[in-house]
Amino acid sequence: MRRTIRAGVLSAVIAIGATTVAIPAAQAQDDHHRQQEAAGDRQAVREAHEGQHAQDLRTILRLRPDQEPALAAFLQSHKPAMKPPENRGSSGQAGIQTTPQRLDEMARREAQRAAMNQRHAEAVRAFYAALSSDQRQVFDALQRMHGGDERKRGDHHGVGAAGRGPMDGRPPGTPMPRD
Repeated sequence: MRRTIRAGVLSAVIAIGATTVAIPAAQAQDDHHRQQEAAGDRQAVREAHEGQHAQDLRTILRLRPDQEPALAAFLQSHKPAMKPPENRGSSGQAGIQTTPQRLDEMARREAQRAAMNQRHAEAVRAFYAALSSDQRQVFDALQRMHGGDERKRGDHHGVGAAGRGPMDGRPPGTPMPRD
């Protein structure tokens, strides 16, 4: 009788354990599926936005058909280069790298950014050269409206306009007020 009870309890424990393992695995699969769908949705929204942006430029600048290749190159230069999968999320490897290795990696990424910025600048210059005088004036005005002056935007470290301190108006180094 004791063996039967033990066997029944053991079977119940094994069944519960199998269920608790299967549920997180199914949830993880569902989460992964939802993430893929969301990524697809974001990609579709991004592509629609890019298409609308291109159409808006055509309309606002009144581009001629012979200016389309320059527009295409200009728009393509705004797209980030696709990174190979091994470069994505390399922060896990950063923990095991030595300081010189991390410095080399930072220098490599900075060189890639500089090359991307150079390609972008060349595409902008080529597009600008393809525009008429009137179109250039409109393009310049659009760039000013989009905040082409980096000093007006502040940086990405919580510093406000013109580097005057945190976004809440406190001077740099001033402690946060308590409520």
